[in-house]
Parts: sequence; C-alpha cells; structure tokens
Amino acid sequence: AQADAETTVLVTGANRGIGLEYARQLSAKGYKVIGTARAPERAKDLAAVADRVEQLDVADPASVAALAERLDGVAIDILINNAGIFDRRDVTIDQVDFDVMAQTFAVNTMGPLRVTQALMPNLRAGERKVVIGMSSGLGSIEKTTGRWYSYRSSKKGLNMVSGILSQELADEGFILTVLNKGGV
Repeated sequence: AQADAETTVLVTGANRGIGLEYARQLSAKGYKVIGTARAPERAKDLAAVADRVEQLDVADPASVAALAERLDGVAIDILINNAGIFDRRDVTIDQVDFDVMAQTFAVNTMGPLRVTQALMPNLRAGERKVVIGMSSGLGSIEKTTGRWYSYRSSKKGLNMVSGILSQELADEGFILTVLNKGGV
C-alpha cells in the first residue's frame, strides 16, 4: 500500500542495517522519511533514500534536544526508535562490564524514551501518533537462556517503558508498540 505523501516517519539509527532498510522501504512506499545518524556526513546510503538526514546520538541529551529544536514545527506521524547497541561480551557474571551496561541502557532503553519525550510536540501534531520501539525476544524473562546481561536487560526495560507510555498516552490516541525483529 502506498502512503500519503504527507505521512512523515522518523527513523533513528537509520544509517545502516535495519534502520536503513526501514528508510528504504518506507521511502519506496511514499512516506516522507527523516533518518537519523550519529555521523550524517557518512550516511551516504541514507541520504540517497531519505527526504531529510539529521544528526542524532540518542544517548546524548544535548543531541536529542538539538534534534527537537531543528524539527520544531514538523509533524511526525510515526517514530521508529531503531537505534541500538548489542555488546556480546557479557556472557557470564564474571564478564559483566558495568560501563558497557550503562551505555547499553543509555542507548537501548533511555534513548527511545528521551527521543519520544523530546519529540512529543511533533508526535502530537502528527495524524497517526505511532511510536515503535525495536525490542527483541532476548528481552523476554520467560524465554531467557542466560547470557548477555546488558542487552537483554535493556530490551526488557524498553518493553516496560513502551508499556508505561502506552497507558499514559492512550487517551490522546497514541499507539505505542515494540517489535521483535527476529534474528538478523
């Protein structure tokens, strides 16, 4: 299905991988795409498909605030909080690095919350009011097989943040969801 050309989607972490593919496919379907990258000058593939490329480091409050300022007055219909990190070294309790864990939470859990909070005026101005978080089956307590303390915990946190937001914003017509992207 083709999108209304006025439907705007913002995808974080859109310079490579899943985020870039979202940008490609959404653009091909007729959505207006705003893609973000920590280093937009190096995001050549994103620039080729997005209507607009913006600098954003979701773990940096100043970067998020600057993005919100640059997007002042721009209605956003769909926000895809895709930016994320997965450091796979913390397989056992002896390998947990708390600095890595703090960074993983900053990007995977607090980043989506921070971006959503900063872009609330834009999202409220949008028609669709959809916020999507990129979660993972690895964030499931019920299905855990151990390993990867930081990533699994950060995705479980993202799930909870999305659940809380969905309750808080339901009366405004917002839809908040998380997607399990599967193995990639």
